Amino acid sequence: MAINPDDLQRRLCDQLCASVRVERRPDGELLLQTDFEFPDGDRYPIYLSEAPGGVRLSDRGDTLMRISYDHDIDAFLAGSRGQLIERILGEERVAQDRGVFQLDAPIDRLSDALFRYGRALTRIYDLTLHSRSRATSTFYEDLANLLFQTVDEERIQRDHLLPDLPNAEAYPIDYRMEGKSGAQVFLYGVPNRDKARLTTIILSHFHRNHLDFESILVFSDQAKIPRMDLARLSDVGGDMLSSLASQEDFRRKVERRVG
Repeated sequence: MAINPDDLQRRLCDQLCASVRVERRPDGELLLQTDFEFPDGDRYPIYLSEAPGGVRLSDRGDTLMRISYDHDIDAFLAGSRGQLIERILGEERVAQDRGVFQLDAPIDRLSDALFRYGRALTRIYDLTLHSRSRATSTFYEDLANLLFQTVDEERIQRDHLLPDLPNAEAYPIDYRMEGKSGAQVFLYGVPNRDKARLTTIILSHFHRNHLDFESILVFSDQAKIPRMDLARLSDVGGDMLSSLASQEDFRRKVERRVG
């Protein structure tokens, strides 16, 4: 079928217009609804207001507020990442004023401004995903190095699956070792809330299947695990280390159980 450019143009315009709309909130503020979304499904709150020579797009500080749930904002905006954010803002011509991202544009350039603004917020928020992945990777590397310094590597089974456990592939063990008491020792790294919840499920499954084991749980930062998730994990777990900061505590706990 031959593509009719005029028909395609009309359809694109209709679809784009349908996905973008201006709403007046009960407080009188204008909110621009678009298809730009955060990973949790919430749409970007883009407020409209008058600006010299046109209109201003603003997030009213919502983007950095969301980032602050999982990151220290001062640290997030500092160093090489802060320089990258400044570069993004410069490329997209977006300003930052006391934590608020905003862009002024003439009304006849509003569509271009909207795409640049949404692209800027997306690129900035995506830095949190990179940071989280990098921090998790570094934590696991540090944990492995410290464990191999404490226990001979040939005595450690990494990403171990228990052969006699039902559906064993769904319940992996970060590190399995033979313990002094005769019970197996399972060591898990817990860099975040998701791993805390997964480890709770895995250890609960082991208990339900009456396995004889001891566990050591090593957190990247225990203080960042939500209270209820930590409580559930504490119910099924054994020794815990709040972080890798104290290598002596790590060695003492491991050597006490493994030797």
